[in-house]
Formats: sequence, C-alpha cells, structure tokens
Amino acid sequence: MNYIDIIDKLEENELEMFEKDLKEGYVQKYIERKKEFFKIKNKTCPVCGNNVREDCFVLIWGEPSIRKKAHFCGIDCLNYFIEQFINKRIKTQKIENKKEMLENKGIKNRSKKK
Repeated sequence: MNYIDIIDKLEENELEMFEKDLKEGYVQKYIERKKEFFKIKNKTCPVCGNNVREDCFVLIWGEPSIRKKAHFCGIDCLNYFIEQFINKRIKTQKIENKKEMLENKGIKNRSKKK
C-alpha cells in the first residue's frame, strides 16, 4: 500500500485533519520518529546480552500507539523470549480467571444469604 492509497481512503474531515497536521509539521515529526524506530544502534539481545548486528531478528509487538521492539542475536534467543512471553501471558490469564471466578462466587454467595 502506498501513500496515495492511504489518502484515497480518508473521509473529508480526516483529510482536512491530515492536511493541517502536514502543514504544522506533525507528519514529518512522526515520520522521523518512525525512522528512528527502525534503526539499530548499539542494541543488545534481551536474552543473552550479546550485541546484535544489522541482520538480527526483530520482534515488534503491542498496540500501534505503544509498540515495543526487541532485537535478538539468534533464533534460539528469539524462541526463548517468545516462549517466556507466552508462558507469562498464560499465567496472567489464569490468575485473572481465578480472580473473576472468586468474585463471581462471592456475588453468588451474597445473593444466597438474602
């Protein structure tokens, strides 16, 4: 998708907002920030601590407004990171489910007492 396709999909008010942001320099600032996001400068692998090269593995995740990015020196470190991330997510989900069950149980017990 190129920028013409993106602009073609904008509604009139969105196009006016984009034009205003473009004139005020916000678009250029965002482009510069996005370029910085893709640069690799003195990065280290979060798993083993080795310096990473330009041809490293990169993982980008999160919501568009708060993206996170990590650089890995090898596929083994990337794999380990993903496994740990998934395991943490599963544990967090289990804890949230238990809390929800207990809260629901408490509500049911209170309603039975009445």
